[in-house]
Amino acid sequence: MNWNFWKKKKTDLKVKPAKAQAKPKDLPQDVGKYMVVQLGYDPDWVWALKSVVIEKENKKDCFDFRAFDAVTAHDKGVKVQNYSSLEGHPDLILFDGWYDKNSRQVAVNDHYKELKNGTAA
Repeated sequence: MNWNFWKKKKTDLKVKPAKAQAKPKDLPQDVGKYMVVQLGYDPDWVWALKSVVIEKENKKDCFDFRAFDAVTAHDKGVKVQNYSSLEGHPDLILFDGWYDKNSRQVAVNDHYKELKNGTAA
């Protein structure tokens, strides 16, 4: 009989699943601030946007993000559930890039300006 039931066996240890992609949330603070201060967008409009993020591989506290307008997505019948659900709808991605929580560095690609100029032409 094995009376060491309090000791864990290697087979008892559960493997942690890969981190699930996050659901849409408000823009990260540093990203929103960058868009208002550096890019000059209206704060009321910027803070109404939603974002989906995914953690960068091999980099802790560093995330890729995509910002979109939830109302426009809803009007087009697109249900944004996570980061990868926007891959089939590049017209909904207004901004994308990455940010680092610790160093507070931000890099933003402005697709909104391109979309705005493309529809005006």
